[in-house]
Amino acid sequence: MQFAGFYNAFSGGTEVITAGSNENIPSAKETISQNKDILFNGQFTNLSRVLIHVGLFAFRPDGSTVLHKHDIRAYESLNVHNVPLRSIEVFVPVGKTVGFHGMGCLTKVESEDELAVALTKTGLDEALHNSPDFELDQYKSSTITTATDTTLWTPASDSTIGVYKINMAVAGAQTVKLKFTDSTGSSGDAVIGLYRFGSEGTYTMDFDTALLRNPNGNDGLLVATTTTTASTEIDSIGHDITYSQ
Repeated sequence: MQFAGFYNAFSGGTEVITAGSNENIPSAKETISQNKDILFNGQFTNLSRVLIHVGLFAFRPDGSTVLHKHDIRAYESLNVHNVPLRSIEVFVPVGKTVGFHGMGCLTKVESEDELAVALTKTGLDEALHNSPDFELDQYKSSTITTATDTTLWTPASDSTIGVYKINMAVAGAQTVKLKFTDSTGSSGDAVIGLYRFGSEGTYTMDFDTALLRNPNGNDGLLVATTTTTASTEIDSIGHDITYSQ
């Protein structure tokens, strides 16, 4: 038995995959090996909150292939052990873009006896991970002195806002509405909360380290609506989330 090499999905290991117009047609596919004597040991991971499917084509003893189509839930991994894997296909729901990770080792068997022993350890198993913790590397601060809509946070292009903490400090009576919007700031309102201050005061919101996300997806904004001219400082801490996270 010989070590035949490493495998990184679609050359990079971690890739962004965009759905086509038909979710029954693979959004991405790749040949792993043309040799039925090469066995694959590795893992495929869904790095998104979207349910996707992976098609695994494996060699039969006569050289033909058989398909196993498997669903991978959000942040779930599919572990593959000693499978003569020929190729993979990734199916993404229409309208979605996901992060996908794949890696593994390739081993070449050199005799029928080696193959028989290796295939006794063939298998597939799932590992469902918790949503990841993120670096909290975005610090935003806005001071508002009018009754208006104010954009508190504009994410980096093609990323989604993930909020960990928001602190509000007002100099006088104020009503503040915090909300996520789409990239225009004029639609897609998803209200986080409405906060009424009868006089000077502060209020802090802490969210899980998995982060409170903008449901409008990429390029959506974090916006505050104020109703008086009392000076209001709003500080936000979180992370710009990309598809690979």
